[in-house]
Amino acid sequence: MTTLTTPAGLANKIFIIDDHDIVRFGLATLLKSDERFEVIGTASALTEGVEAIERLKPDLVISDMSMDDSKGLDTVRAVVAAQQSRKVLIVSMHDELIYAEQVIALGAQGYLMKESAQEHVTLACQTVLGGDTWVSKKVSTHLLNRIMKRSRHDGAASASAGTGPLSAREVEVFEKIGMGKTTKEIAYELNLSPRTVDIHRASIKRKFGLKSGAEVVAFAVSRT
Repeated sequence: MTTLTTPAGLANKIFIIDDHDIVRFGLATLLKSDERFEVIGTASALTEGVEAIERLKPDLVISDMSMDDSKGLDTVRAVVAAQQSRKVLIVSMHDELIYAEQVIALGAQGYLMKESAQEHVTLACQTVLGGDTWVSKKVSTHLLNRIMKRSRHDGAASASAGTGPLSAREVEVFEKIGMGKTTKEIAYELNLSPRTVDIHRASIKRKFGLKSGAEVVAFAVSRT
């Protein structure tokens, strides 16, 4: 891990976006106790947060994925775009094995579960600001195991077994299923055909080893 060094009197500027008052207050309190960090503002909505970070240009934005005015990967895309080349750490309650890899692929530098934020947020911020990526040991082990599995099988065998991660589009469909949306509603909202949505549903079912459409819905609701 790269060690974060801060010149005397120059703390790293952090902005927090979350629609829960207690989460914003808790994260800000934890970070303010560390002289390496300066919380320069918070926002309870994505639109408000994007405007602020474009104006304030913080070194790091800590953002939830689900707020009243934005959900899931769309939130990540908006925050990453507003931050440009600066750092983004996503702190979320959503299943890290489903979302962490896609969040990193979209340009964020870390994914931290809210349940472990009190213990790990300062280290996660230090890691991200130091130029490294932050994910939990659980996610790291999952990714390493998949890489090792791929090294033992050729690409065709791995694909047929359905062991790969969800694609970005599959994650979006998975989110919509978890919100209780029908195939037609998902197709309309994502600008896809119902047939394409059904293909993504089948892929999700295969990758998670689920047996029916009902199991897909129940699993998605429990994870989103």
